[in-house]
Amino acid sequence: MMKTIMNKIRDYLLITGGAAAIVFGVTVPVVVTAVGMTVDMSQAFVTRERLSRALDAAALAGAALDTDDENDIQDRVDRFLQANYPDDVIGQRISLSVDLDPENDLLHVAARAKLNTSFMGIIGKDVIYIDAETTVQREVRGLEVVLVLDNTGSMSSYNNIGALRTATKNFVNIMFDAVDDEDHVRIGLVPYSSSVNVGNYGLGLDEAGDPLPTAGFVYPPEDDIYYDYTHADFYNEWHYGIEEEDLVYNPSAYGQWHGCVLAAEYPLDTEDHPGPWEMYRYDHQGSTNSYYQQNWKWLNGQWHTQGDRYNSNYGPNYHCPDQKIVPLTSNESELVAAADNMKADGFTLGNYGMVWGWRVISPDFPFTEGSDYDDPEWDKVVIMMTDGDNTMNHAYTAYGKTNEHDVNPSDENERFAEVCDNMKDEDILIYTITFYSNINSYTKQYYKDCATDITKYFDAPSQDDLIEVFGQIARELSKLHITQ
Repeated sequence: MMKTIMNKIRDYLLITGGAAAIVFGVTVPVVVTAVGMTVDMSQAFVTRERLSRALDAAALAGAALDTDDENDIQDRVDRFLQANYPDDVIGQRISLSVDLDPENDLLHVAARAKLNTSFMGIIGKDVIYIDAETTVQREVRGLEVVLVLDNTGSMSSYNNIGALRTATKNFVNIMFDAVDDEDHVRIGLVPYSSSVNVGNYGLGLDEAGDPLPTAGFVYPPEDDIYYDYTHADFYNEWHYGIEEEDLVYNPSAYGQWHGCVLAAEYPLDTEDHPGPWEMYRYDHQGSTNSYYQQNWKWLNGQWHTQGDRYNSNYGPNYHCPDQKIVPLTSNESELVAAADNMKADGFTLGNYGMVWGWRVISPDFPFTEGSDYDDPEWDKVVIMMTDGDNTMNHAYTAYGKTNEHDVNPSDENERFAEVCDNMKDEDILIYTITFYSNINSYTKQYYKDCATDITKYFDAPSQDDLIEVFGQIARELSKLHITQ
């Protein structure tokens, strides 16, 4: 009985084992194909994600190009796509199309890649095609930049002021070369030393002396009159009896105010306020008597006094920057000419230069050329440069007679920091540059802290470095004038 049972079991196992083998043989290809399809589809999903990201970046780069030439745009899109989706990645790119709608400022970009399957060939699917596309709204944005530039006496060493002129002109040229429409860029200059020079603008006049749409913000004292006495004028008055009232008043004469202004009381000297400001009048050791000296002329065998002669060493404009502030403008040649006119003289009031840089880029009075802070079509940037630590002249600066106030370099540093913080509150992008090696670590830290972030701070120990830094910033900013 037992033998018979064991034989029956053996026969059954032999029969069912063959059936299992058949089932296994049929099931394995199905399972392998399913697993292979999952692998291939996962590869296709990864390829599509990578292609989409690369295409988005390429489309943004193409939209940022300031041109409507589709060939130029396609070339840039292709280069960016190649950089972010190289040929050696899984999924070969096989096509790219770029369509520009200039009327609506739309850029449509589409790309296709093919993926050679590893397993799906079993079912006749040797290739999977992956498509990606994106549409970008091109938004033209303007860029306003104010350069706050150290024109102090130390810049005369080794002709450092010459390097600054070159760096400034290069910056201006790079910015305007980057755009097809110069109106997309506005640049202002604020040369500073012991004060800043607002020029005729402060009187509500343009350079030709014609009234500006905005009112003046500098008020002269009642005795601000000085006639242009030349040697010939004095001789004519003495010899021919010409009366003083017949002499011509010349606002550009040495004794006249040439444009510098005094600082307002703290905290107004850290704010963008509307003024008014008083005229800067350098007061040598507390006396204006040394502005002028006796002018003598040898005539008919004897010396004759012909009045006072202006002494340029101690005049009211002593240490006032020669180059006036240039309000925001798209006039490239005007900016280049102003850069060429910068001269080195005076002491370092970096805080005062910075607050006027803010006032120039601000939309508010006294300078009103700037766009509104919340204008979505414009970005604002201030670049602040110095070659030394803040200082205070022994006699006179923008804070007036030194013996009549208690503002010191430490105060200047703290007020500089306040100005920077106030500007950041208005979302103004700030770059800072320390030039040459005689700047102490404390000053450098103030400039690092002032910059929007540490990547916006630059130290330039040589003239070549200064020129290169200005160029680097210009190239970086030139990519911002059109963004998404």
